[in-house]
Amino acid sequence: MMNDRWRQFYQPPPGPLARVAMVLVGIGVLALSFMLGLFVLAIAMGMALIGAVVLGIRRLLAGRGQPPPGQGPIDVEYRVVHRERRSDRDSD
Repeated sequence: MMNDRWRQFYQPPPGPLARVAMVLVGIGVLALSFMLGLFVLAIAMGMALIGAVVLGIRRLLAGRGQPPPGQGPIDVEYRVVHRERRSDRDSD
């Protein structure tokens, strides 16, 4: 039954020459797909390499020096206020 459904959509060519031509076309399509994949992979790898070089040069040019004295971390003082104490004080 499954074989009948498959034959409804695909009917192999009757002649041996047509079958050989179909195999050759299939091999050609696979080879073309493989080559196209290689080109896409080469382009992606090239873009990744260019991006890595650009980021590396940016990092080198930016330098890793100390930040200026006025632009470092901010020193602050703070005091912890507990809710229990504050609510006790508010009720007095």
